[in-house]
Amino acid sequence: MARLAILGVISLTGCGGLSDSSYGLDPGDATYDTLNAATASCQAKGGQIRLRGSSEGRNLSNYECVIGKAR
Repeated sequence: MARLAILGVISLTGCGGLSDSSYGLDPGDATYDTLNAATASCQAKGGQIRLRGSSEGRNLSNYECVIGKAR
């Protein structure tokens, strides 16, 4: 039983659920309001929103919150 609990915590931290690591934004339209909300959330965690690679930026999933050493 304890092993299942540990595996659950490990899987959550690997997906960014409990850790302070960089993460990609969820899919959706990248409007002014949604980007402002995502930026505020990211900055509250000590991060910065960045456009991924050569993406065109129309979808929120084209952005990521870069936290810590990944900056």
